[in-house]
Amino acid sequence: MYRNMGKKLSSLILILCSGLDVQTVLAGNQHNNHHTLLKDNEHLSAYVITLSAGPVWTEGGETQTFFLQPDVEKTYTADNSLPALAEGALFLGIQRALNTRIQGQLGVELAAASNARLSGDIWDDADPVFDNYTYRYHIQHSHIALKGKLLMNTGHIVLPYISGSIGIGSNQARAFIITPKNSAAVPTPAFLSHTESGFTYTAGAGIQKALSEHWHAGVGYEFADWGKNNLAPAPGQTMGQGLTLDHIYTHQLQFSLSYTV
Repeated sequence: MYRNMGKKLSSLILILCSGLDVQTVLAGNQHNNHHTLLKDNEHLSAYVITLSAGPVWTEGGETQTFFLQPDVEKTYTADNSLPALAEGALFLGIQRALNTRIQGQLGVELAAASNARLSGDIWDDADPVFDNYTYRYHIQHSHIALKGKLLMNTGHIVLPYISGSIGIGSNQARAFIITPKNSAAVPTPAFLSHTESGFTYTAGAGIQKALSEHWHAGVGYEFADWGKNNLAPAPGQTMGQGLTLDHIYTHQLQFSLSYTV
């Protein structure tokens, strides 16, 4: 479902870009300004600050089966439908004209997202007949990354761009709660909170428009891999770890506001 959402967002950006030819006549003066600015500053750099934010869609967890103790086996199913999250980022970097048509940005990005709320059912003895509990927990993501961006002057009123980043992400899995479905069921101890750090990356594309000499607004799509996360073992657990996800893939509709000086 969320992969389809990512494809739809990508298609939206492509449609926006393909419609730029309609605006070519209106963009004549702005094209000349862009061209002159790039030409005059081909060997100069500027500082850029960008604030970005937007809704994020991600997939649910994965069904996992493992032993907590030699004689205690559980299956944890996963709900695939998650509500949209919110994510914001701050980028600080340098912008430079690479030639008369392309500008490049390179800098550091700090980003954080709202809680992803994962949930599902627990089967005792890994048997769906004993579907006795539900569970839920939160994942809080943040990262710091080296980010680059390329903007191209195509002669239209807006500049298309592509972007990418690599960095270190922090995923805090916490607040694991087990709820019995009937009064006779006695839940096992809950998994403990754990923070996992690791590799994260993003890739994006979109369009950007100059509002004035210094201010720019943009809209785009960004794909991200938040990396690995896991819960710590529960008290008394002698085998394995808590619930673990090797990757969390996200799709964001991103709105941005930049200031260059």
